[in-house]
Amino acid sequence: MFLFLGALPAAFADSTVLQNDLIVITGPGNGSPGNIASETTLGDSGTGWSISSTGFSTGYGTLTVTLTAATGGTYYVDGYFDVDLSLPFYNEYAKVNGSPSSGQTWEVGGLVGSAACSDSACIDAGNNALSNTNGVPGTSDNESNSCTGSSCNGDVAFAMGFGFSLAAGQAETVTFDITQTNPGGFNIEQIHPVDGTNSSETDAFFSGSAVAGTVGPPPPPPAPEPATLLMLGSSLCGLLGLRKKFSTN
Repeated sequence: MFLFLGALPAAFADSTVLQNDLIVITGPGNGSPGNIASETTLGDSGTGWSISSTGFSTGYGTLTVTLTAATGGTYYVDGYFDVDLSLPFYNEYAKVNGSPSSGQTWEVGGLVGSAACSDSACIDAGNNALSNTNGVPGTSDNESNSCTGSSCNGDVAFAMGFGFSLAAGQAETVTFDITQTNPGGFNIEQIHPVDGTNSSETDAFFSGSAVAGTVGPPPPPPAPEPATLLMLGSSLCGLLGLRKKFSTN
């Protein structure tokens, strides 16, 4: 596995920025499950896969992973994102809205100190083992970074994954979205509440989807059955006979 964690500039008060990210694609390789791609580049491609994004480095936007199966089997795409909504970045919490779809997993992790990928959400995304748990339910103010206990706010990061089966040549498009308004359906909401540094609440809503499709040219039309060919030949012979009769007259 090749593992890289992107480190972007730290957020300032009343600003939002994507601090770290990780995209992991797993599937059949050389006849057995294995890592296909694991990276932090918001736009890249390799054999059978590509990553593109719009506005994602700002903390809000869309990231799309397109995967084409060289071999039929089960594939997974996991996305991990550490978005700093404002300062202090450790005074945030998360809540989960709705229910995930079949094959969809998720996790909210709280970063430990300033170490990149130190939280369970990042580690589990890298291992395709998201736990469907919210590690920062928070709501107890931690602006001074002195709060203790499981109800304290923290440095929120979230991850989401999709598992799906593909036939050889079939494609899957996985989309991750971070928006400022609730998109409905299943999503993870990150909240930076009002505190001494922020006069208003800031929110981010993390959602995703996985859509299957096919690639390549359409299959050829089916060959006519023998009875159909015989009927077509008889019809052509009849037409030729009529044409000859009218020509003689």
